[in-house]
Amino acid sequence: MMGVSIISPVLPAYALSFGISLGLVGLLISAFAVARVLLDIPAGMFASLVGMKRFMLLGLSIITISSFAAGLAVNYEMLLVARILEGVGSALYTTTSITAVSRLAPEGSRGVHLSLYISMFLVGTSFGPAVGGFVADHFGLGAPFLAYGLCAAVSTLMVIYWIKDVRPGPEEVRAISLRQLGHLFKRFDLLAINLATIGIFLTRQGILNTMVPLFAKYNLDMGEGTLGIILTLSAVCNLGTMVLAGRLTDIYGRKPFLFGSIVLLGILTLFIPVVTDVLGLTLLLMAIGLTIGLSGPIAAWITDVCAPGDLGGAMGLFRTMGDIGFVIAPIALASIAGEAGAPVGTTPFLVATTVLVLIGLPLLGIRDPVAEKRKASAQRL
Repeated sequence: MMGVSIISPVLPAYALSFGISLGLVGLLISAFAVARVLLDIPAGMFASLVGMKRFMLLGLSIITISSFAAGLAVNYEMLLVARILEGVGSALYTTTSITAVSRLAPEGSRGVHLSLYISMFLVGTSFGPAVGGFVADHFGLGAPFLAYGLCAAVSTLMVIYWIKDVRPGPEEVRAISLRQLGHLFKRFDLLAINLATIGIFLTRQGILNTMVPLFAKYNLDMGEGTLGIILTLSAVCNLGTMVLAGRLTDIYGRKPFLFGSIVLLGILTLFIPVVTDVLGLTLLLMAIGLTIGLSGPIAAWITDVCAPGDLGGAMGLFRTMGDIGFVIAPIALASIAGEAGAPVGTTPFLVATTVLVLIGLPLLGIRDPVAEKRKASAQRL
């Protein structure tokens, strides 16, 4: 994840160095996410069938080669193909690795292990941009892609030497079919959990990474440096509660924390457009960071309710929903924010709050196996 975010400060400028239009820059950015959306589900299903370590290695190898190709690109077309392949490798690795963690983690501590996994994502994305900017300043715009490839190569070695293969037992393996995939789409519990996943990405990408920067610039006249510090504080708060929330969900159940987090995020989002100063925005974004952390390990709930043979496909669906939220939320909210260069109105924040509350409600109607076991244990006592 540090490799992914290393290239974020330089990608537009690097693309423009090939003499292309801004529209083609946007295509370059979206191509990575689109590749992931298309391959998350197949990656999860096939990895469970042939072995997760193989798929993790395949994904990281593709990222390594394509990132070096991007850093050495001689034209836009070569860079675009490399970015698509980076998305392919990312889908193969990310979906497979979260499924592997879900299977490796003991049932009683699944929440804390998956929270730690997600926390490492946040650590990587937090440090990557600073590293990418430094590398670009000293070695050129293509160098961050070479650094991305190096990160993937190191990760490949870690998987080879430190991670054992993970796969379902022979009795758990199911043939891959559209019927199996259709069954996953029909399950109300998976639908509810995945809607909540979209809600988290709506907050991360749509609010924190899109609307807040626009609001800070046009409503508060805030500089990028100040906003960067505030967003970093929010990310630190997120990290501070995530592992703790994971442990608490292992004890008390997933539902109270995820549902509470979604609804509270909706309420906090309403207060953003009424903030009038730096201190107010700082405190509010820190509260949002803490609240996102309380959502804990959403993937642990999926593991709780899925049979082992369905886990790969379910995790692929989970990753797909997250990537869809990643792509759609910024575009949807920015399109209703008002005129370019004008102060941001309240509409995008009201819409985000409404969506968060509505997609949180289905969580109330689904099973929470951890809470059920706790209740059963208490009754026996």
